[in-house]
Amino acid sequence: ARDAIMKIVSELEERVSDTVEIDSRVHARLIGQRGKNIRKIMDKFGVDIKFTGGETGNTVTIEGNEENVEDCKDHLIELADEYMDAILEKLEFQAEMSQYTRPDPR
Repeated sequence: ARDAIMKIVSELEERVSDTVEIDSRVHARLIGQRGKNIRKIMDKFGVDIKFTGGETGNTVTIEGNEENVEDCKDHLIELADEYMDAILEKLEFQAEMSQYTRPDPR
């Protein structure tokens, strides 16, 4: 039992916390329906992720062992970049299409 306790203590001592700024427009997509996506990411990397917002509303906090936190941070940034590209493409498309539609006469 003592070894098990010491192992847990050791793991807790190795935990680090890091933050990353990710545009809040992609938070919902990262989290997924009912948290499905973010739970998969947390399980895959063995970390805890919190969308803390911070002053900008974009702050995401990742906690776990150092290597896992860094790997997860890289993964989140990559996903966020992909999602932002998709959002920006959609906005550009909508702007382009709006020039072909008649304004509402109201």
